[in-house]
Amino acid sequence: MLDARNRLLLKDGVNVRLSPKALETLLILVTHSLQVVEKEQLLKEVWPDTFVEEGSLSRNIHELRKALGDDLSEPRYIETIPKRGYRFIAPVKVSLSDARQNELTTTEGDTTVIEKHTYARLVSDEFEEVDLSASAASLSQSVQLEALPAGDGVRERGRKQPIRVAALVAVVLLAVAVGVFVFRKRARVSPTPSSRAKSALVRLTQNNSVDGAPVWSPDGTRIAFWSNRDGKKEVYVMDADGSNVKRLTNNVADEDNPKWSPDGRKIIFDSDRDGNTEIYLMDADGQNQTRLTRNNAFDSVTTWSPDGSMVAFASNRDNSDRYNLDIYVMNVDGSNVRRIVNDPEYDAEPKWSPNGQKILFVTGRNDRFEVYETNLDGSGQKKMNADTNTSEGSPAWSRDGNNIAFVRNVDGKDQIYVMDADGKNLKRVTHDAANNSTPSWSPDGSKVVFQSDRDGNWEIYVMSVDGELAQVTDDPADDLSPNWSPDGSKLAFSSNRAGRQQIYVINADGTSLSQITNSAGDDTDPVWSLDGNRIAFTSSRDGNKEIYLMNVDGSNETRLTTESGVDSSPKWSPDGRILFTSNRDGHADLYVMDAAGHTVTRLTTMGAGQAAWSPDGGRIAFVSTSTEKIDGHFPFQVFVADATGSNVRILTSSPDSAHGPCWLPDGKAIAFHVDKLGVMANIFQIELDGGKIRRLTAGPKIDARPAFSPDGSKLAFQSNRDGDYEIYVMNLH
Repeated sequence: MLDARNRLLLKDGVNVRLSPKALETLLILVTHSLQVVEKEQLLKEVWPDTFVEEGSLSRNIHELRKALGDDLSEPRYIETIPKRGYRFIAPVKVSLSDARQNELTTTEGDTTVIEKHTYARLVSDEFEEVDLSASAASLSQSVQLEALPAGDGVRERGRKQPIRVAALVAVVLLAVAVGVFVFRKRARVSPTPSSRAKSALVRLTQNNSVDGAPVWSPDGTRIAFWSNRDGKKEVYVMDADGSNVKRLTNNVADEDNPKWSPDGRKIIFDSDRDGNTEIYLMDADGQNQTRLTRNNAFDSVTTWSPDGSMVAFASNRDNSDRYNLDIYVMNVDGSNVRRIVNDPEYDAEPKWSPNGQKILFVTGRNDRFEVYETNLDGSGQKKMNADTNTSEGSPAWSRDGNNIAFVRNVDGKDQIYVMDADGKNLKRVTHDAANNSTPSWSPDGSKVVFQSDRDGNWEIYVMSVDGELAQVTDDPADDLSPNWSPDGSKLAFSSNRAGRQQIYVINADGTSLSQITNSAGDDTDPVWSLDGNRIAFTSSRDGNKEIYLMNVDGSNETRLTTESGVDSSPKWSPDGRILFTSNRDGHADLYVMDAAGHTVTRLTTMGAGQAAWSPDGGRIAFVSTSTEKIDGHFPFQVFVADATGSNVRILTSSPDSAHGPCWLPDGKAIAFHVDKLGVMANIFQIELDGGKIRRLTAGPKIDARPAFSPDGSKLAFQSNRDGDYEIYVMNLH
């Protein structure tokens, strides 16, 4: 069942969680049921004021198919029309129950049921942007399907009901008017109870002994590690939250460095139970312990091949120097041992890439420990970081193979870093004065588990891959577009936790949440005035998106723009004017007006949006299509211009589209997020002089809409890393 008024998709009465844009896509497809909706039309209607590529639409369709249980090869709901668009093919039934009863008709089979008055409101929203006859035709087509079975006879029976359709249109539009009036008369929603931001750093072990080398199980439910809590080093396993600790090995020898098999059924580990360090294999419950290597040399620090058929390890078996280790591979039963890295210096800590084609390892060949990469035959050995002269180690691949975590020594302490698989876009994850080592990725790539001596002895911790950030909001709805108050104590954002997107304010520590708008439309993009007394925002309450202004408590709401086009994304200038995006002249460009909505001036003519004013008011940053091809296409990039719109220059050159520019408080750099086909996005910052890029987030999902605190010490952003979009705050170091 689709509840358009409250923007909900229900299955057996339970809310099916969808991103706002995915739900908007579904509403449009259902509105045009059985009609082909062109891709360009979907892009224009779902993102009317935003530059997006086709990948974002594809992601929405993928999300909808997953939520509906649809099959791309045999669709029951959404059909792909190659090179054109999409069509909603399931029968649509409009509820005819009395609006006073406020009941939703139940779903029968694959029929999509829409509440009468909410469905009509969806269509009536288009009246100001589309001529009335076109909207009525769209509504008539949908209503004709109301009582019709799927299959043959639909078109024939549909032609016999023109009088019924006209009557229903009138009734439905009346219900819309009544519904909107009642909705606007509702009292404001009372503030929700206080909460507090959740830290992304969690300590998993509490022991006076040494706990180290944690590794995540493939299914993410358990963590294996070694500990000397019982006297000698032994292998243990615990649940991912630190509970249910179980000892797997029990010998008078030292046994450590556990590694899970790809299927989670086996663990390989090191043991010196036979006089020297050898490699052993056991079941994940500690049973059937078997020796794999039989050599008088030192064999240690193993890694599984992705298919589980082989292991790689370090050994000095071909020389007498205990520290001159080389990299070997062998079958999982210990047979067919062969050396792939042969160097006079230390080569150890091999880590097999998820695609099975590469192995990372640590070498001492350049008078310090460094992370290298090699092909499986030993060819193509290369250093992963060319810009460092410090010691590095403990490399670990993320499960998707896109990122690598490793340890770098900084001022005498080991710190965890993250980089792309090609060695680019380096990000430091830990910043404390302790040692932090042996990172291991969670299966979903959102967290790392590691060992640290920050509390005096070595314990095991887990944290976000971005470090010790805080999750400020925690709600099943989507919380979007954070904006700092001028004093840095609060955040304004929009959320659909009350049905539609509305504006909320929360303390930066996650306490004292309050809802300050309660309109019949979507209220988004809140931005605080520099004096902290007012908030400008975008609202669709009057049919299409316009710019509004209100006091910070939600009082005195005033509409500033009145054009028929879409006006959105307001941003305050230091002198109190408002910069915004509008398509009032045919396509999206940047405009500026005073705080009363007067003296409107157009700044750009190239097609631009997502603008932000520099702290000194002398420049603007915005997004537009690249002026040159990058990797064969024209992605969206960040541009900078004078405050008058002159002296435009392109700032970024990413092969993936860049969005959401935000100035650092000192005006020397701009943060933005890079969108990889609507599936993953990370936040970066680029210096205006020199173009040096710094990576700010490294999560596997979508991190977007960066916003710096007034003093520049914190970064707020929205992310769906935990399923739905929440507001996060990261300390910048």
